[in-house]
Amino acid sequence: MERKSLYDLSWQVSEEEYRADPAYSYSTIARFNREGFDNLDKLYDKIETPSLLFGSMVDTLLTDGQEEFDKRFEVAQFPAISDNLIQVARVLFNSCHESYRSIDLIPDDIIASVGEMCGYYANPKYATYRVKKIKEECAEYYNLLFLTMDKTLVSTEDYQAAQDCVDKLRNHKFTKWYFEPDNPFNHDVERFYQLKFKGEWEGISLRCMADLIIVDHKNKVIIPCDLKTSSKKEWKFHKSFIEWNYWIQAQLYWYIIRQNLDKDEVYKDYKLLDYRFIVISRNSRMPLVWIYSDTQAITDCTYGSKGQYVCRNWRDIVKELHYYLTYSPEYPIGVTETNDIRSWLNQE
Repeated sequence: MERKSLYDLSWQVSEEEYRADPAYSYSTIARFNREGFDNLDKLYDKIETPSLLFGSMVDTLLTDGQEEFDKRFEVAQFPAISDNLIQVARVLFNSCHESYRSIDLIPDDIIASVGEMCGYYANPKYATYRVKKIKEECAEYYNLLFLTMDKTLVSTEDYQAAQDCVDKLRNHKFTKWYFEPDNPFNHDVERFYQLKFKGEWEGISLRCMADLIIVDHKNKVIIPCDLKTSSKKEWKFHKSFIEWNYWIQAQLYWYIIRQNLDKDEVYKDYKLLDYRFIVISRNSRMPLVWIYSDTQAITDCTYGSKGQYVCRNWRDIVKELHYYLTYSPEYPIGVTETNDIRSWLNQE
């Protein structure tokens, strides 16, 4: 039987179409797991942080290449302001640029509110000082954002650091195999970047976009991988794994990919290995590969010497989330007319 490319099994849509699709993704499920019922109204709010931006730069350079990077990002020399103020300026620009060409024209109450939300002199007694400093420090950066409206503005320092991380990943003994170019004369091993897949579980739609999938046709194995840039040292990734709920990503992506493989007469016989995380820190740049051996678990997993890390299975989380978004209940699941304090404390 003729062998298809793994690409032929994937969901072939643009990234914009992928992001707009209502199917549940890792980011939505994990955010709900971290923030719960009380923040359902913020579930789809866009999160912008310097760490996420840097990760996106590395990911784009490594998996899409320089040409795609140049389409999405504009590199410029930044004014000397903190990451916190850069975040403030970005939020102000995203919400105000259509109405206010200059930061000086934005009403003080809006500036004060955004600054407080971003944690910049958040104490109410500093409100006046907060507004004054934001206007002084963020004006130049706000103007730069106007000049590059169709792209994401990044600093020359961040760009160089991202390039250095990419070079390290491509050449380090632990990671270079993962990112080697495919041999045009030998198709036993193929690498696919940013393949998208759709799936479902109990009628609930799911989606994923995998950073890297390596197909070993000779041995009939498939290796799913995710690239992570971390603020922590690479050897402390297990802490980030818990903090950012990466077990959800590994288990969810594996399930969706496996579901698509099983639909094909050839790929249904390929073994899908446990998820691997390829990790690099901007600061130390000593990449490591981590394997999650509970990738295929279908129930909660508990870790730690005292069982302090309970990793809920995504199936339970998405079922709960889907119920909330479908029926919009006034109270979270488990709340009744009269509630037992002891039983609720024992759930903590």
